[in-house]
Amino acid sequence: MDAQKAITDILILVLPAVLSYIFARLGIDKIKFQKYQRLIQIAEEAVLWAEDYYPQKPGVEKLKEAVEYLKSACIKAGLWVSDEEAEKKVRVAYQKLQREALSRLLRGALGE
Repeated sequence: MDAQKAITDILILVLPAVLSYIFARLGIDKIKFQKYQRLIQIAEEAVLWAEDYYPQKPGVEKLKEAVEYLKSACIKAGLWVSDEEAEKKVRVAYQKLQREALSRLLRGALGE
């Protein structure tokens, strides 16, 4: 266990510097990264909203509603997103939420 803790401690110390270097090389600064994080947050909110607000609609219609929600919320947040990018973010958010739900379900079934 001591080796695992040591590795974890080293990663905690080194990872921020490594990520900063990688982001700098890719031309991603802190503000761009924060905007990206906020966009993903809004996309997840849009997916959850569409699931709750339109439980009987098929997935394609929920997708359209979630995309419109995302675009509207982005405008209110001072972010600009194209139709194509909005749809991509909603799809990514949906897949992420599905994976998280499946993971929780499996952990519960395994008694973890």
